[in-house]
Amino acid sequence: MRGAHIAEEQLALHYLDALDPGQSELIHRHLQVCACCQARADEIVETVAALALLSESASGDEDVDPSARPGDR
Repeated sequence: MRGAHIAEEQLALHYLDALDPGQSELIHRHLQVCACCQARADEIVETVAALALLSESASGDEDVDPSARPGDR
C-alpha cells in the first residue's frame, strides 16, 4: 500500500470491521503516514457514525412521538 492511496470503499470496509485483520493492519499502517488518506478516513468515520445513529434511532422506541422536541422525550 506504500505509495498508493486507499480506495474509499476499502476505508469504509475497514471502519465497518468487514476486512480481514491483515488488510486492516495494512490500512492502519498506511493511515499513519498518509495525510491524504487520513483526511478521507476522517470523513468516512463521520459518515459511518451518522449512519449508525440513524440506524439506531430507526430501530429505537416506537412509542416516541416524532414531533416531540428532544428535551420533551
